[in-house]
This record gives sequence, C-alpha cells and structure tokens, in this order.
Amino acid sequence: MRVIIAGGGVVGSFLARILHEKNEVTVIDQNKDKCALLSSEKGTIRAICEDACEPWVLEFAGIEEADLMVAVTGDDEDNLVISYLSKFEYDVPKVIGRVNNPKNRWLFTPSWGVDVEVSTPDIIAKIIEEETTLGEIVTVMKLQASDVSLVEITLPGDASAIGSPLSELSLPPETLVVTVVREDAMIVPKADTVLREGDKVLAVTNVQNQKALEALLGHH
Repeated sequence: MRVIIAGGGVVGSFLARILHEKNEVTVIDQNKDKCALLSSEKGTIRAICEDACEPWVLEFAGIEEADLMVAVTGDDEDNLVISYLSKFEYDVPKVIGRVNNPKNRWLFTPSWGVDVEVSTPDIIAKIIEEETTLGEIVTVMKLQASDVSLVEITLPGDASAIGSPLSELSLPPETLVVTVVREDAMIVPKADTVLREGDKVLAVTNVQNQKALEALLGHH
C-alpha cells in the first residue's frame, strides 16, 4: 500500500516507522532536520522537505497513486487543506485528518475530504492497523476519543520508573506507552525497554487514569 504522511513530528514519524516495513511510505515535512532523520534510517521511508499544502509537492510525493493520506501536522488549517486536496483533487481512497484543537473537530468532515478524523496517535494506528493488517505491531485500546488523553511526560532524575523495564511497571488500566524519545531518537517501546532519566514518554491513557500515570513516571 502507498501511504503519504503529511507531518514528520512525533505522530507522523512514529506512524512512518511502523508502516514502512510493509508499505511504501512517504513523509512530507518542512523541517529539514526531521526529514534528514527519517531519510537516514534503515528501510524505505522517503522524506520530502516541502510544504504539503502545495499541490506540486503532493504530486511529487506520488499522491495520484496513493492509497492513503494521513494529514497529521500540528496545524489544523494545514490538515484540512491537505485533506481537501487529497480527496477532491487527487481522489485518494482514504484520508485521515488529525485534529489538534478540539474546537475545530466539527470541520473535519467528508465535506472537507476527511474520511476519518482522529486526535490521538493510538486511534490513527488502530485505523491503519485494520486497513493494512499489521497484526500485533501496535497494541491499542478500544476507547472513544472523548475518553482518551494523550500524555507527554519527561522523566526527572528521581522518578521511580527509572531503571525498570516497561513490563515491570504497574501502569494504570487502559494505558499504552506509544513511544519513548531519548536524545532526539524515537524508541518504539517493548516489554524490555528500560526507562532513563530525561526520557520523554508519550502515552495514551483513560482520562481518569492520567494522574496515576503522571505519579508513576515522576511528573510533578
């Protein structure tokens, strides 16, 4: 499957790393450092350092042959423009749009070219996993978007979780560690991943368990 991801931030790069092993993945982002990092990794991730809102950039990325567009930039307006162009100018079969500001959610509809609107990485991963049968690469929770909270926590030096593998941590129910960022490198978490001081942990949890997760990881 040919996938184009607009946005090479934490969400976009995470999805690209998951998908590139079994799919043809192209990431578009204006940040040169993000593009260089993605291009330097093993695999077949193609990175284009341009503005995904420009039609010629989308065409250069191969949108006319794309099966899926994932617009996950940090700007809702950009995501809407990209979604609209993808669906109505280039007839991309499936378009997923990320909502950054919940107040803008009402705009992310089929009339703007958005087949599915999402607001957290785990939901995006779930949709793509089902479409591409990626098996158990990503474990996700079946929660409604309104019940999910995306939490970013940087571990302080006195965090009790430091030195422990994820499998030994007493994570709150309905909690998923999505990724760990360590010295600008993104780590796809596994059971034996050991947390260190300064690690930036991106996790998805039920909103009711957010405080318990923050307490476990030493967030004050």
